Amino acid sequence: MKATLKQAARNERNLSIMLTGYGHWKIICDYRGKRIHTTTTDSVSVDNFRSDPTDRDREGYPKLRGYRSLCSEIVRANRSRY
Repeated sequence: MKATLKQAARNERNLSIMLTGYGHWKIICDYRGKRIHTTTTDSVSVDNFRSDPTDRDREGYPKLRGYRSLCSEIVRANRSRY
């Protein structure tokens, strides 16, 4: 999934994260006009998405990496529906 840092900072796909249990999160986003969701155990991406949009490390911007990773995971999990 392609996204820019501005889109990640504005959260254009309305990505939301809810803790469902120890090490499990329900992740939800908008895709093609619908709200889709899945459950993840990817704590690194969750932490990256929750970081400050201006933070930067050796690989770039962690918020952008987390946003792309989580949105892509949701779309992959719901691929059979579309």
